[in-house]
Amino acid sequence: MASAAPPSNTGIEADAEALADGGSRFEYYKQKIGFVAGPVLALVVWWLSSTKAPALPALMALCVTWWITEALPAAVVALFAAVGAVLTGLATPAVAFGSFGKPQLFLFVGSFFVAEAMRIHGLGERMARALTSIARGRLSLLVMLGVTSFVLSMAMSNAAATAIVLPIALSASAAADRKYQAAVVLMVAWAASVGGLGTPVGTPPNLFGIAALRHQGLDLGFVQWMGMGVPIGLVMMLALVAILAWFFGIKRGMVLPSSVRREPLPWCAGEYSVVAVVVLAIVGWLLPSIVQALAGETSSAAVWLRKHLSEEVVAVIAGGLLFVLPGGKRGAAASPARRPALTWAEATRIDWGVILLFGGGILLGDLANSTGLSAEWGRSLVALTSAHSTWGIVALCTAIAIVLSEVTSNTATATLMAPLAADLAHAAGAAPIPAVLGATLGASFGFMMPISTAPNALAYATGKVSIGQMVRAGIVFDVIGFALIVGGLRIICPLMGWGG
Repeated sequence: MASAAPPSNTGIEADAEALADGGSRFEYYKQKIGFVAGPVLALVVWWLSSTKAPALPALMALCVTWWITEALPAAVVALFAAVGAVLTGLATPAVAFGSFGKPQLFLFVGSFFVAEAMRIHGLGERMARALTSIARGRLSLLVMLGVTSFVLSMAMSNAAATAIVLPIALSASAAADRKYQAAVVLMVAWAASVGGLGTPVGTPPNLFGIAALRHQGLDLGFVQWMGMGVPIGLVMMLALVAILAWFFGIKRGMVLPSSVRREPLPWCAGEYSVVAVVVLAIVGWLLPSIVQALAGETSSAAVWLRKHLSEEVVAVIAGGLLFVLPGGKRGAAASPARRPALTWAEATRIDWGVILLFGGGILLGDLANSTGLSAEWGRSLVALTSAHSTWGIVALCTAIAIVLSEVTSNTATATLMAPLAADLAHAAGAAPIPAVLGATLGASFGFMMPISTAPNALAYATGKVSIGQMVRAGIVFDVIGFALIVGGLRIICPLMGWGG
């Protein structure tokens, strides 16, 4: 009697291959259908649009469809946005292609240099090892990374906080599956956006909201803003953890597979250089706020720093120094003894396409404001909903700000919506302050698209999260965030005597 054949995994492997093949077929047809659906949808939007510049919503429909279906690489779609703006007469070539040279984009340039140097010299791995030695599993690590990003974002820009934490997060989750890595990069990016709500300097929209509130007779100080922003931000952080854990199937007790080495490793010159550069960047990003708090925002020092020491300048200085400071690699006898912390050959490996992607988003946002499309959408929604009560206006302004922040920059949305919210509240006989706060906080949202916020773009640039994942999880967080903003203001504003 022949012996029984050993158990085989052939069937399982065949099923896995079939699933993979099915997934690739789905991606193929999604891209092909999206490529055709984009122009068709754009023509329909153009035909139905009653705006003064119908080509702009049509162009937005085309780009968003191609981004979501990934019919073309995201950076290529951004370039087509510029070409479309010129062909349809929405912008001159100088304006359209000038968007890819906006100062905001150079915050990415400097941040990418620092992140790449952290990866090359193992500093991100060293910090990840410290985190994973504390974390008990996947969920606790996810929370720790989110809290780190949240806290940093209250003291510096959302993009800067994301740029610092992302390399650590990538090292800590390097051995995990793709779903968990996607959850990690989204946690870092979205926690930075939420943390920015906590302080006046956490994100630029807060400053526009404060300026609009001054026109309403309310001068919010640093502590007063934190009394409103921090509680709402903390509740949103809890919601963010719950949403990502649910969406990506992360449960308590799930062990984190780690490729991070546990044995003590000697520090190398490159790590010291990167630490020095990161410290320099953090000081540079914090210095204007510190001087403003100590000497007053109208002091000569504060004015000079705001004018000359922008976030982009700090990032480029910090990143540029890496090409000068020493950087011998850890344990690599073959590496040159006098190499810089970052070489240009290493810098060219960075995914620079994200700069084109974000430049295209800036262009669409600028055009939405310059053509009056954003204001027209806002007025149409007011007329459609017929909101008149204080909290009806708050809900409407918050919702409009969240929607607009998906297709325009957060700063542009706040610039438009903060004063518009006050005007809408006055016209309806409602309290203006809660409406301005709702519009300001809503402007910091925008979790669905890589072009919505700088943290989103940085997360997408890692290659660990797809636009589809960002859209599906982001729309859930947008809806829940809307409810938390309105509910939080409904409780806090009467307690603070701000109307309502």
